[in-house]
Amino acid sequence: MTSDPRRAASLARLPLPYATALRLREAGIGDDVIAECIGVDLDALPTLMRLAEAKLAAAQRDEPPE
Repeated sequence: MTSDPRRAASLARLPLPYATALRLREAGIGDDVIAECIGVDLDALPTLMRLAEAKLAAAQRDEPPE
């Protein structure tokens, strides 16, 4: 998936549904499959993805530099 170790470490700190959704999107998986995999309605996925990206950005800010 990601070759950025800092991003991978930040993803590992996220709650599983957010991390899973971001990893699946990064892998090119369609939104319908992502929604099914994490157990949300397809209509709720855009909001969940925005939250996941925000949580990832916050985790990356908190991650110490290498």
